[in-house]
Amino acid sequence: MNAAHLHLMLNHLPVLGAPFAALLLVWALFRRSRDLLRTALGVAVVVAAVSYPVFLTGEPAEDRVEDAGWASERLVHQHEERAELGLIAVLVTGAIAAAALWQSRGGRPVPTPTASLTLAGLALSAALFAAAALSG
Repeated sequence: MNAAHLHLMLNHLPVLGAPFAALLLVWALFRRSRDLLRTALGVAVVVAAVSYPVFLTGEPAEDRVEDAGWASERLVHQHEERAELGLIAVLVTGAIAAAALWQSRGGRPVPTPTASLTLAGLALSAALFAAAALSG
């Protein structure tokens, strides 16, 4: 196993995790369930946390494939740029989700505006990760 294999295995976590967390959050908001909201926010934090290692494996994976005849430097660069935007979006979203969890500690309700902002961030992150995945 090399860096490219590791990157390909790990990159499914944010690509699939962001839309999963978003759908879970939509369901939680619809059901108005505090426990489900906190679970969805926790999933968003985990998706953000695992996204950084995925990004870190990208550079070694690029080094591994850059000399391959099938690899396009332009497409690899485009993939890297899109992934970086997705990383920024999901890290900010994870911080917002963590803040919502903190605000809802001690039995307090989850603030709907913060949960909604998390949902918007997850949707943006999912779209950016999808674009990155499609480009490389």
